[in-house]
Amino acid sequence: MDRSDDMNCKEVQRQLVPYINGELQEKAEEEFVRHVRHCPDCYEELEVYATVFAGIRQLDGAEEKIDYRTLVEDTLENSEEDAKDERFFALYSFLLKTAATASLFYMIVRLFF
Repeated sequence: MDRSDDMNCKEVQRQLVPYINGELQEKAEEEFVRHVRHCPDCYEELEVYATVFAGIRQLDGAEEKIDYRTLVEDTLENSEEDAKDERFFALYSFLLKTAATASLFYMIVRLFF
């Protein structure tokens, strides 16, 4: 992927709340995670936001204690896994369509030649 497509720190700042709320589109989420994984400042900012949001959720009735660092890491890992799954299914779909097209072409050639 061309690095010019990647998010910068300012874009990540605007996407923190939508990311925490699970509202980013797949491509935007991938770029967000890639940036945060390589930018210590944005990672720290994500930790702060995640801590605040988790604290608010905890005040809203959750009794358990939350490990905020683990929460951030788990969220980033889940996003990365989701992106890998999407790429796998896209590749599988492409290969299946290619095989079907090749089979159809082969049958047409056998039928008429």
